[in-house]
Amino acid sequence: MKKIMTFLFMMTCVLTFSDVVSGKRIQVRGIAKKEIFPNLAKVQLTIKTQDENLDKASRENSQRLEKFKSLLSKSGGKYEKIDSVSYFTDKSYDWEYETVNKGAKEYETVLTIEANKIELNSLKDFLQILSNEKIYKVEINSQGINTFEIKARDKTAKVAYQKAIDKFNDLQKKLGTKGLGNIIKIAGFKNDEVSLEKRESVKKEVNTVTHNVEVTTRDMKSLGNIISVAYAVGIGTNGYIEYDIDNKQKLEDELYESAYKEALKKAQVILGKTNLNLKNPVTITDKSNGIIRAYSDYDYSYNLYASIDSKILEKSDKELMDKVLEKNVVINPSKLNISKEVYIEFEMN
Repeated sequence: MKKIMTFLFMMTCVLTFSDVVSGKRIQVRGIAKKEIFPNLAKVQLTIKTQDENLDKASRENSQRLEKFKSLLSKSGGKYEKIDSVSYFTDKSYDWEYETVNKGAKEYETVLTIEANKIELNSLKDFLQILSNEKIYKVEINSQGINTFEIKARDKTAKVAYQKAIDKFNDLQKKLGTKGLGNIIKIAGFKNDEVSLEKRESVKKEVNTVTHNVEVTTRDMKSLGNIISVAYAVGIGTNGYIEYDIDNKQKLEDELYESAYKEALKKAQVILGKTNLNLKNPVTITDKSNGIIRAYSDYDYSYNLYASIDSKILEKSDKELMDKVLEKNVVINPSKLNISKEVYIEFEMN
C-alpha cells in the first residue's frame, strides 16, 4: 500500500511587481514564498570498538548497534531505517606495562650549589664546564644568586652523600682552571629514598572496528532520543542532522503556479482600465535561487565522540536508560524557507 505522507507547513505568499510597459508588451514580477517543516531527518552515527582479537571487536560492534536499537525502542523513539555508510578495520599496536625491580630502592643526594656573581667575560667558561659535567640547569633565586644542583645515587644514603661531595670537589677544581673555583659553595642538601621499580612496555596488537551508519526517521517529536540513546551506549554523533521533505517537485510546481497566477493577476489589473488586452506570455524568466534541497543543521551539544569502552555493554538496560534520561537531548527541527521568483512578459493588443 502506498503511504501518502503529509506535513504541516505555514504558507505566506508575498507578491511584488516590477511593472514595465514597452510598446505592445508588459513585464511583471511575481514572488511566492512558503515556510516548510521537515518530515524526515537523517542522523549519522559512529560505532567504534577495540580489542586484541578482531572477531571480538567486530562482534562487540554489532552488539552495540543492536543495543542502540533496543534502547531506542524502549525510550519511545522510532526510526524508518538504518543504513550502513562505511565499515572498516584498522590494526595498530599498543603497549602494556609490567613492573620490574619490585621493591628495589636506592638513595639520592641532591646538593644545592650557589655561585657568586659571575663576570660576563667568564660566563661562557662557567656554563661550558657545567655542561661538560651534565649540569644544564642554572636558576637565579629570589636573592639574585645563581643556583644549580649536583646529584648522586647509591644503595646507602652515606655513600650517595659522599659521591655528591666528590662531584662538587671535582667541579670546583675544574672551575679553578679558569679562575672560578672560589665562586661556588654548598648552600644545602637533601637525601631522599628513590624507588627503582619501573614499568616495562610489552607490545600488543589492537584491532579497531569503525562502523558509520545513518539513521532515517520521520519521528520529529522524539528526534533527540536518537542522540540521547547513542550517548548512553557510547555511539558517536557528528552534530549534524539532515532534514528533508517529501514531494519537493510538487511544492516547486505549486510555488511557480502561485507566482505565475499572481503576476498574471497584476498584469490584468494594470490593463483593466485600458483598451488593451493581454495575449499569451512571450517570455518567462526564473530568478529563483535554485531548487528545493535537503538541508542540514548543526549543534555542538550533540557532537559526541564514540567510546571504545567495552564495559558499556556490561551495564543493565536500567543503567543505560538512566543515562538516556540524563542526556535528554531536545531537538526542534529547523524550518525551511523557500521562494520562487519569476518575471513574465506578455504581449498586448
